[in-house]
Amino acid sequence: MSLNSNRLDAFLAHLGVERNLSPKTIQSYQEDLRHFVAWLDERKLDLKELTPPVLDEFLTLTAGQVVNAGKGRDEDSALYAATSVARHYSSLRGFLKYMQNQGEYDYSTESMLANPKLGHYLPEYLTREEVDSVFESAANGKNPLRDTALFELMYSAGLRISETLGVKLSQLDLDNEWLMPIGKGNKQRLIPLGSKAKENLKAWIEDGRPLTHPATDNVILNLHGKPMSRMGAWKIVQQHTSHLTKQVSPHTFRHSFATHCLEAGMDLRVLQELLGHADISTTQIYTHIDKEFIKQEHKQFHPREKH
Repeated sequence: MSLNSNRLDAFLAHLGVERNLSPKTIQSYQEDLRHFVAWLDERKLDLKELTPPVLDEFLTLTAGQVVNAGKGRDEDSALYAATSVARHYSSLRGFLKYMQNQGEYDYSTESMLANPKLGHYLPEYLTREEVDSVFESAANGKNPLRDTALFELMYSAGLRISETLGVKLSQLDLDNEWLMPIGKGNKQRLIPLGSKAKENLKAWIEDGRPLTHPATDNVILNLHGKPMSRMGAWKIVQQHTSHLTKQVSPHTFRHSFATHCLEAGMDLRVLQELLGHADISTTQIYTHIDKEFIKQEHKQFHPREKH
């Protein structure tokens, strides 16, 4: 066992004995910090030799790995990846501060381990113009009714991809313009449908869907009338976003939905309900993008900012 590993063990013992943290919390610290210790050992670096510039390399690497690990795997994984970055930073800051107090680390942790700006690590969202271009591509594609309906559920309703592919005909009330998806924890919520979304979903259900000879009551089907797979949806997304310069996944449309709602002034609690978040702190992560949008708008339109 390396000296760095011994230091980690000492820190974990400190958390249990002196700070009386729960075993589950200590395990979370251990999982976050073992990557750091392994990185040090791989580079044959003693903790005392770790300079701020070298530490910054690790922080940048960690942020990239955490976010990339989430892409394309789970509908909300990219969002959670942002909070994972913050948690990693917090764990590392606590560890280095403890080591500093023990005389095992010589540098201050205050400036170089400030809380990361989560918005920087959030997945890219599409502008309204880019969303319009995706719908235009779908409308001119090989399966325009089905693909447009798919994007309506992901963007206009802000559904997770699992919810999108799991929506049943019985969960749609087109006459009253309501959608009732089943979300995480088997919880059902109520989402209003705009007139355009209603029109496009109705066109698919009445004119396109029957041609597949449906074998299920799922709304979104593949060419054989069976429920569409995540991979099938991913391919459709890639097909209709290939003209964009951004990396786009099904989750990008849910993220864009949330961002555009906030930009338009929607109340955060209402957005929480629409997204199906159990905790509003998850929804609050989107407010960073909203603030960045406000900054950009101010810079573009304020007379003292325009050039």
